[in-house]
Amino acid sequence: MAHAHGFATLSLPPHRRVAGWTQAVSDRFVESGFQIEEPEGFDAAMLNRDLAALSLTCFRSSGHGSKRVTRSQRQAARGAEEFFLLNLQLAGRGAVRQAGRETWLAPGEYAIYDTRRPYELAYDADYRQAVLRIPRRELLARLGGCDALVARAAAANTLPGRLLQPMLTALGEDMPASQPGTAGDLACALLDVITAGLRELRSEAAPSNCPRFERVKAQAMARLHDPSLTLGALAQAAGVSLRGLHQLFRAQGCTASRWIWQQRLAACERVLRDPAASHRTITQVAFDHGFSDAAHFSRAFQQRYGCSPSEHRRRCNAAVQRRG
Repeated sequence: MAHAHGFATLSLPPHRRVAGWTQAVSDRFVESGFQIEEPEGFDAAMLNRDLAALSLTCFRSSGHGSKRVTRSQRQAARGAEEFFLLNLQLAGRGAVRQAGRETWLAPGEYAIYDTRRPYELAYDADYRQAVLRIPRRELLARLGGCDALVARAAAANTLPGRLLQPMLTALGEDMPASQPGTAGDLACALLDVITAGLRELRSEAAPSNCPRFERVKAQAMARLHDPSLTLGALAQAAGVSLRGLHQLFRAQGCTASRWIWQQRLAACERVLRDPAASHRTITQVAFDHGFSDAAHFSRAFQQRYGCSPSEHRRRCNAAVQRRG
């Protein structure tokens, strides 16, 4: 196992830090893009270690405001890499979005995602994270059906979750090189723990086309305009218990409240990019979709889409004009 090596933006002048970090992360993992709200204050560092077929990177990132990491369909299509990436949150929080799912990771939680498909990572404050790059063949040899587990949060309080964080933290330290053969043994042990955690996660997951879940979603979509909608009322309308409602959403890698929040934001975003709705004010659009506080809506929209509602509308209108 080789000594750790890394990269820090402090080695670059401020105006080159975002571009330098983008290149360094793309070289370490896969081609991706970065959007940083406050690039002038951006400061980040990574410490890398290779462990047989696995690659571990410990990140520290601060001073950036909101931050998004994206891998587009085009980038995924032209890439030859076939990896699962595992994000373990160490401090702060971070989102993983892929395959129509979104999960926000709290410290100790982790999730996998697939580099062959588009994905998005989002952060709204300073954070620390450990990221493990795993060849697809290595993980699929131990556990089939991993594609259905992307962007689902694995809990920190399970036995695999409680083992994973100290293992990755210890492996991320710049320790002396191990004896030959030890790296392979450690990689196998690490994959065994990860596989156990994903197997527990899969046992909790319900199919996305579960009739009860589809019924709950339909009831929620019909009531997005209602700011007084409660989870209890939603459960009653869908004919499930409140506990059952929470279990259905947890199986999809999110909470019921966050899913409703996402759908309301998505509905507002569709209206804001529709030229035919340009006469409607931002406040009207927000209130028509269940938000009762314009300032809260603006902050939530900025966090989700990386710009204010008015700026998003302006960009979409300008794009329509260019196409016309």
